[in-house]
Amino acid sequence: MIVISGIAILIALTLTNGIIWIVTNKSQRNEAYIQAFQNSYMVMKDFDKILEQCDKGSLDNSLLQYYFKTYKTDGNQFDDYNICIRQISSEDSSEQYEEIYNHTVFSVDELMNLDYIGCSGSVEMGYHLMDYGGGQYLIFYMPYENNVRMLRIEDISYVQDYMENLAIVMVILTCIVTAVTILILYIALKHVLRPLQELNDTTRQIADGIYDKRVQIDTKDEIGQLAENFNRMAEAVEARTHSLEESEKRKTLFMGNLTHELKTPMTAISGYAQTLLSIKLSPEDQDDALLYIYEECKRLERLSKKMMKLLELDQDAELNLVEIPVKHLFEAAEKSCQVLLKEKQMTLECTEHGEIFRMDFDLMTDVMINLIDNGIKASNPGGRICLHAHDNCIEVQDFGRGIPFDEQDKILEPFYMIDKSRSRKSGGAGLGLALTALIAKRHHIDIQIQSEEGKGTRFILQFVYNSMNT
Repeated sequence: MIVISGIAILIALTLTNGIIWIVTNKSQRNEAYIQAFQNSYMVMKDFDKILEQCDKGSLDNSLLQYYFKTYKTDGNQFDDYNICIRQISSEDSSEQYEEIYNHTVFSVDELMNLDYIGCSGSVEMGYHLMDYGGGQYLIFYMPYENNVRMLRIEDISYVQDYMENLAIVMVILTCIVTAVTILILYIALKHVLRPLQELNDTTRQIADGIYDKRVQIDTKDEIGQLAENFNRMAEAVEARTHSLEESEKRKTLFMGNLTHELKTPMTAISGYAQTLLSIKLSPEDQDDALLYIYEECKRLERLSKKMMKLLELDQDAELNLVEIPVKHLFEAAEKSCQVLLKEKQMTLECTEHGEIFRMDFDLMTDVMINLIDNGIKASNPGGRICLHAHDNCIEVQDFGRGIPFDEQDKILEPFYMIDKSRSRKSGGAGLGLALTALIAKRHHIDIQIQSEEGKGTRFILQFVYNSMNT
């Protein structure tokens, strides 16, 4: 606003000064023309009186030279701005001039070739404006009897110098006035618009997501009322936004995690079902397959209920942890991932020494399945995955692509995928490791990631407490 006002003031001052300069220039030139005409007219009148007193037959060049050499102005100063010439006849009837008196830098031929404009009030007297040597001169011309011609030079360069100095002064004054006016406007507008600026800053911060900001304006005028209503609106928006964010977060986490975690056991169930439909198995193998399908269905039912409980509003609810041998955990995870391992011709190597950890069996089984599934997706066909339990730790090691160092802190975030195209192709949604981190947090487990590109990844689950070894 101040910039626009400054530009408007500058334009107005420039136009005003421009008009003043044009009018002044025209007035100064008119005055200079009038003064030069009066001077020239008086000089030529004096010369005309001398000619009338002289015998026309005795008007020779020496007399004319003497007159102009001794001619003085009213200030008793010699005047060398007069030129006297005589027109002479030539054989080819062309106009030629004899120079009688000329102490100026102008040549007679140059002056007589100019186009003279008739002066107002004078029948024969004419003038011409000429630029010479960076200055301006008015040349007045007057013919007399006996082919005598008189030229008068009037220097009006002072008008040009005066107008240039005036232009410089105007530019300086315009800059000063503009700067002073902008400064005054800035101080005044800053004081007047300070409440609106504060309101604008608060609005921008709220738009950026800082919903707890409020406007501090204590005035009782319309701006104060606006600030009060704005604060009330901001409080309502903040409360509504937080409510929607929490609700949406719970819904997103529940639906995304539940959908993702149902996929792996459903794949195993589908694999066993296809085997029963396409291959004729012995009664014992059929019973084993049906029993596995039944167990997985029951596990899915339990898992769904526990997921619902895990993602309820009370996020701090403790789990019912029981002591489970890690051997049972490895066996359950291996059984669930058997179909996935077989598809990529991979092996699962399990190493344990009778460790027992306090855990929710179904949720920790899901953690192991997620880590094994992540390793399968990152490995080439024919590779291996190692499960190793020692002290208070469980390690899951694969020998696949590895995780870039700058992305190791991000892979536990919901929906984050290192290779999105590969993850989509394999059915991932970037939620498996996020759910793993959430379950680990409920078990008070620290997750450490050791990975090197091209050499594989190791997930280390460190049980902080509630663990025992046998």
